[in-house]
Amino acid sequence: MAPDGVEVRSAAQWRGRPQVPYGLYLEELTWEEAEPILGADPLVVIPVGAAAKEHGPHLPLGTDRIIAEYCTRQLVTRLPVLAMPTVTYGYFPHFSPFPGSTHLEADTFEAMMKELILSVHRHGPRRFFVLNTGVSTYPVLEIVARDLDRFHRIVVGVTRIGDLGAHRTSGLLSQPKGSHADEHETSLLMAIAPAVVRRDRAPREIPDRPDARGLFVPPMYHRDLGPGHSATGVYGDATLATSVKGVAIAEAIVDDLVTAAELLRTVQVAPARPGIPYRGS
Repeated sequence: MAPDGVEVRSAAQWRGRPQVPYGLYLEELTWEEAEPILGADPLVVIPVGAAAKEHGPHLPLGTDRIIAEYCTRQLVTRLPVLAMPTVTYGYFPHFSPFPGSTHLEADTFEAMMKELILSVHRHGPRRFFVLNTGVSTYPVLEIVARDLDRFHRIVVGVTRIGDLGAHRTSGLLSQPKGSHADEHETSLLMAIAPAVVRRDRAPREIPDRPDARGLFVPPMYHRDLGPGHSATGVYGDATLATSVKGVAIAEAIVDDLVTAAELLRTVQVAPARPGIPYRGS
């Protein structure tokens, strides 16, 4: 059984039914089972979600991983995708002042993601879906996707977590501003993993950030006074979160993910591939 009771069918069943409506987890296969499945050019889902990144005093450091793995399970139960293990470390400079938060520099994260995708691509897959639950990770992953298309003609889709489901939930929230461990994210966790939410510790904090047309200031979460100061590590009003809102948010996110995954899974990809440099043994 997969996490949370999701049944994982055998590789033989999956291979024998090209229209089968469910996926598999790569880590649960043997290499002999994985070989023909990879060779059939499935859509490979790579969850990216931090397992050690601050989310205020009320949500665990592993919040992003919880969201990424929840979303991946929804795809696995609906579509014939092949899910990779979650990438739990990445480019998260915003939160490094808070204890327990981990961070890889952009070039390290970029190289890791490129090599990870190329190492799987060499066995057949040409379509990848990076199920990214971070914000700071997105610009780096966009470079990864562009370079892999430019040099190798590999199709890589990357999620913008803030856009997923937004068209259906834009009027759901009451907070004036928010982006991290806020009403939205706390509601989502209350719906998909209620046991991890410290509801009595949910804060309201909206840091003062420069905001002018055409101006960009990095949204850092400083514990010291200055732009982006956040004593709690929160940007928004988590006190307004409810599980009812979270259910609506989760459903909207999953609907968008399924639509995107189906598009990537069926997109036409040129059969001719350039040579792939690979430094592994």
